[in-house]
Amino acid sequence: MNLRSAPLNQTIQEKCQESQLEDSDSYISRLINSDSLISVIIPVYNEENSIKDVIERIPNHRKYEIVIVDDGSTDNSVSKVKEINRDNIIILQHQKNLGYGAALITGFKNATGNIIVTLDSDGQHKPEEIEKMMEPILQNKADLVIGSRYLGNCDYKVPLLTRIGEYCVNICILTLFRQRIGNNQNGYRCFRKEILNLLSDNIYVGMGFTTEFLFECAHNDLKILEVPISLRPREHGTSYVDLLKIFKSILNCIAIYYFKRSKLKFNTSFMKHSINTILKILYRIKNPCQ
Repeated sequence: MNLRSAPLNQTIQEKCQESQLEDSDSYISRLINSDSLISVIIPVYNEENSIKDVIERIPNHRKYEIVIVDDGSTDNSVSKVKEINRDNIIILQHQKNLGYGAALITGFKNATGNIIVTLDSDGQHKPEEIEKMMEPILQNKADLVIGSRYLGNCDYKVPLLTRIGEYCVNICILTLFRQRIGNNQNGYRCFRKEILNLLSDNIYVGMGFTTEFLFECAHNDLKILEVPISLRPREHGTSYVDLLKIFKSILNCIAIYYFKRSKLKFNTSFMKHSINTILKILYRIKNPCQ
């Protein structure tokens, strides 16, 4: 994967000593006896009201490292993270906002764990469900695990454009790769770090990276599994997700990976330009007075 070089202000502290860590249950004890190290990667952009609570609910255990990637926040998000008294937190900072995908890629490059977990910083995902996400990976039942609000509990109404986009992605992945992933836009994911070696250079560094990553995994014949999770409404801050841009990226990925699967030659720039033009025409038909 490629990412334009971004200046990083990196704070890396030594891992906790065993004597300083909380006791845990038998599940974590099994992890201690294995070679697993879990890197929890959390992209952050102006989430000063929620990020501290999210981190504090992640197990305080020597088998976890928490990688915070601040994507050019203009609020006190980083200061809130630094208030937490833990030694297993890594803080990486982009000097300016590069996008959700760029933040994840920075996290991937700097994570030292062999198991990667990604979750959002707005508090919608429950950190308490990390163990549920990891279970299929540890049991070798899946290569990529995605948390599904449709299989679990969702306490808010999913935007129509998001549902349409997820339906299109689901149908496309089912048709091309014979896999079914309903909640394919969810950022709560878990996988072994080694699968990153199979992925080719990414096109998107924004929210479109979520879809592209999924398509690339399916294209490489990785087994993708959904597990039920709970999703709650955002309580603080503002969502910076541009649903129209995500929908465009979904259509682009569908077209690109259709040609890849068909082993036909295609021009990525031409494909993106064509789809953007079609969307503009459809928008003008729907809104003739604008």
